[in-house]
Amino acid sequence: MSPQRHISAQLKRVLVLIFIFVVAPSACLLSVGVLVLALGHRPKDVILGILILGLVATMVVGTTTMLIYLFRSATLARLQTDFVHKVSHDLRTPLTGIRMFADTLLLGRARDEASTRECLESIQVETIRLTAMIDRLLEWGKMEAGKRLYEPALHEVREIIDGALAAMEPQLQSSPAAVAVEVPADLPRVSVDLDAMIEALLNLLQNALKYSGDDKHIAVRCERSRHEVTIAVSDNGPGVPPAEHRRVFEKFYRGKDERSRSIPGTGLGLAIVEHIVRGHEGRVTLESEPGRGATFTLHLPALGT
Repeated sequence: MSPQRHISAQLKRVLVLIFIFVVAPSACLLSVGVLVLALGHRPKDVILGILILGLVATMVVGTTTMLIYLFRSATLARLQTDFVHKVSHDLRTPLTGIRMFADTLLLGRARDEASTRECLESIQVETIRLTAMIDRLLEWGKMEAGKRLYEPALHEVREIIDGALAAMEPQLQSSPAAVAVEVPADLPRVSVDLDAMIEALLNLLQNALKYSGDDKHIAVRCERSRHEVTIAVSDNGPGVPPAEHRRVFEKFYRGKDERSRSIPGTGLGLAIVEHIVRGHEGRVTLESEPGRGATFTLHLPALGT
C-alpha cells in the first residue's frame, strides 16, 4: 500500500470513529433533549444540565477512544517499519554470503576439492537459513489471512518433543547447548496437528537457544495439570522484564534492551506460537524474572489414553 493510500485509509477510520463515538451519540442526546423540552415533562434547567453533561461525557469518551486508536495505529505502524528494516537486513545477510561463495567458485578461487566443498556447504547453510525465514513470513501471512488450517489427530507428547529437537539439531551443532528433557510415561495423548505443534515448540526452543548466555542450558518439562498437558521450555538467559510479558506475543515486537534487538529475528516467533496454540484450544504462558531466565509453557487440552 502506498503512503498516500495508507494515510487515506487512516483518515477514513478516524472519521468513522468520530461518527460512531461523537456525532451519532451527540445527535441522539440532542434529539432526546429537544423532545423532552418540547413535551415539557421536566424543568428546562434540569433537562439542559442533563443534556450538557451527556454531551460532555460523549465527547470525552469519543476523544479518548480515538486517541487510543490512533496511538495503537501509530505503534503498529512503527513496529511494521522496524519489521521491514529488520527483515530486509536479515534477508540481505544470507544473500550476501551466497553471492560471495558463488563468486569464489565462479572465479576459480577455490583451488582444491576441500575449498570447493567448503564453499558449497556454506551456500547450502545460507540457503536453508534464507528458506526458513521466507517460510516463516509466508506462514504468518496465512495466519493473518485466516488460511492456516489445522488437522488434529491423537499424538503422544513425546512425538512433539522429538520432532522439535530433531528439527533443531543443525542449530545445536553450530551453537551447542545442554538440553534436558523430562517426559512422564503416563502423560495422556493430545489432539494436535503434529507439524504445527512441532513448529510451535521449535520456536520456543530456538528462542531459548538464542537468548541464553554462553553456557547454554535448556530444559523441556512436561506435566499433567487437571485437564491440561503442559510443555514448558526454560532457559538460563537474562529473562524478560515484567512490563514486556504480554507484549512479547505481539507481532513484530522485539525486546527493548539492546541485546534483544541485536539478536537476529523477525519478531513473529512468539506470535506464531500463540496463534497455533489458540488454534488447538490451548494457551501459552510466560514466567520470568530479569536475570533468572524465562519459562514459556504450552497448555494443551488433555485426552484420555
